[in-house]
Amino acid sequence: MSSTTDHGAATPANARVNATGRQRKKFELRRGTRKLTLALHVVTSVGWVGLSLSMAVLAVMGYTTDDAAIAKGVYYAMYVFDDTSVTVFSLAAAITGILLSCGTKWGLLLHWWIVVKWVITLFMTFFAWFVIHPIVMDASERTATAGGAAPDPGGAGVFLVWSVPALFVLLTVAAVVSVYKPWGKTSRGRAAQPAGRRR
Repeated sequence: MSSTTDHGAATPANARVNATGRQRKKFELRRGTRKLTLALHVVTSVGWVGLSLSMAVLAVMGYTTDDAAIAKGVYYAMYVFDDTSVTVFSLAAAITGILLSCGTKWGLLLHWWIVVKWVITLFMTFFAWFVIHPIVMDASERTATAGGAAPDPGGAGVFLVWSVPALFVLLTVAAVVSVYKPWGKTSRGRAAQPAGRRR
């Protein structure tokens, strides 16, 4: 059930009105905390995009090289990146994104651009960990035991050479969406608007 202000306009259930009449959310980041969270989100998001591009380049190099030593080094580097930096940056970007959405005026489900970005982030995080990570390990093990023979990452190499660049494209789309903020508000966002501002 939503509360009402003195003007009769509906107030969202997750908001309250302070002494000055300004509508406040139950959870709202203070200015200093908001700026720190935003800085962390930008750094980790951009870092994630850079790591994804590096992984894409390595995946193509590992699949196309005829040098066993290069293939072994490439897939081992992918394994190290995926097991450390990619995991940390993706989780940090997701957590700070949730905090910024819930703790600011934007809300988590009030604008379509946030919903789309959140879906991409969730998909990327789970896909990278539960699908890409085991396949990178498989490719690394295959090339590590090749000795002096021609490298053969097998189906793992084929999968990585198209999936990792696709993930980089998705992350780039999420970054562009966060800048342009298209598509307007969701039905939930329109319902949460004060009655006088609805169209």
